[in-house]
Amino acid sequence: INTPNALLSLCTLSSYKLRFYFSQELDLQTLALRNGSRECLSIIQDCGDVSTNSELINVGYARVFIIAISSASGSGEEQDREIKDGLDNISQFIRCLNKGKQDSFPLQPLLAHRSDEQLEEEGGNEEIDSQLINKRHQYCNIKDQANIANGRILNYFIEQGNPKLYWYQ
Repeated sequence: INTPNALLSLCTLSSYKLRFYFSQELDLQTLALRNGSRECLSIIQDCGDVSTNSELINVGYARVFIIAISSASGSGEEQDREIKDGLDNISQFIRCLNKGKQDSFPLQPLLAHRSDEQLEEEGGNEEIDSQLINKRHQYCNIKDQANIANGRILNYFIEQGNPKLYWYQ
């Protein structure tokens, strides 16, 4: 990333929330701002190289998506699509760190460990577990996505000789 503050700014914007209620229109604008910022971060992660993962972890990439799915306490988006996308982003990021994004990208277990620590600090494991009982998934299967994310987070140090679970294939 040529502008180092861009990632930090996107992370900050993705969790931007007004402290006071002004209007529904303003709420929708801040929701669009958060969603757009998260989408930009996801695209950067998808299109980035090995060093991008390190930069994303340094600015709290995992925290961004834990905040997005933190609906159990009522502090998050509480929208099924946002929860599903947040779980998917966490899951894909952990998978890329453990398995490598492409054949040319090496495994990054130390970055996976740092990302796991960020998830732990934010209460991410508990937030993902709370989605296992989410019954509001009319159009997106949040339970399956939560199970996949949980499996990838809990198994970030899988030995090469062990058989791979289906979500690592």
